[in-house]
Amino acid sequence: MLMSTLNQPIDGQIIMVIGAPGVGKSTVRKTMVRDVTANFLAQPARNPGHIPIAGIELEAFQGGVFKWKKTRQTVLKALHDPLVDKKVTYSTQMQDHGGKLDINTRLSADDLGEILVEVLLNRKPHTLWFDEGQHLIKVSGARGLLDQLDVIKSLANRSGVTPVLFGTYEMNVLLGLSPQLDRRIRRIHIPRYKANQPNDKLEFKRVLLGFQKHLPFPVEPRLVEDWVYFFEGSLGCIGILKDWLYQASGAAFDQNEPTLTRDMCEAWVQDRDVLVDMLHTVVMGETQFEKKHSQIELRALLGLPYDDIEPQATTSKAVTGPRSQKPGTRNPIRDKVGDYAGS
Repeated sequence: MLMSTLNQPIDGQIIMVIGAPGVGKSTVRKTMVRDVTANFLAQPARNPGHIPIAGIELEAFQGGVFKWKKTRQTVLKALHDPLVDKKVTYSTQMQDHGGKLDINTRLSADDLGEILVEVLLNRKPHTLWFDEGQHLIKVSGARGLLDQLDVIKSLANRSGVTPVLFGTYEMNVLLGLSPQLDRRIRRIHIPRYKANQPNDKLEFKRVLLGFQKHLPFPVEPRLVEDWVYFFEGSLGCIGILKDWLYQASGAAFDQNEPTLTRDMCEAWVQDRDVLVDMLHTVVMGETQFEKKHSQIELRALLGLPYDDIEPQATTSKAVTGPRSQKPGTRNPIRDKVGDYAGS
């Protein structure tokens, strides 16, 4: 889906790849970089001054304020632009301080934005990716969120480069801010494996078997036999599973163990309380991708006939969160007061 969207771009489009932490977004990003680079290198008449793709991990700045100046400098470095820290503006600001001429050549964030557009037009990358896209929302109020998207859209419009944001479900707050922006956003959801889906269960076992075959132990581990245990400890997220097996295997290698067992993995599994809290957050994020409106509703709003559409039954699933109070504690209600004997 991601590569198909990149190969059929529209002006000013913003692609958001969203999923749970550890679900495999980094793997998708690396695959995208590999495929875009391979397509570029396959061109016989490619321009040596062009680059196929570039990107950065967005920084989480102190104080909760997103800094576009620092971000643009980092992007310019990723584009291999020389002397990023030494750039000056020729439209200098001169001030007279008691007979001493002060010339200010420092670049503002807007100046760097203009330079970035020019560099993108010269380098002509197919895609500009940003990891940890949820850091974009570290601003105040809906107006600030709208400004963040406007900056990204303007960059895409003026440079002709498609930006791709990779991040967690927090990025969903960027939707619904403006119909003009919503129509340009393409969301791609990377779901985790779910044990109640037969295909997901088989695929998880297949991935686990792949890890089992490639772990370089003298005796092959028997991980698939305990697939339920590993599904539980990873929440069905391959990134969490990979990091878990990496740490457990490293400890086993240090102790010269001939294989990796479930008992060895138990020492490296995430705390169950943390897993439960993570899962609640993930499930809440997943509900944001559930279809809330039907085709019949859309046609009715548009004034179109919908007799040819079969109504579909919708079921609402309650999402339970962590308990806010201890069992046995009464919910807050208004108790009756006064004497009701005469009523």
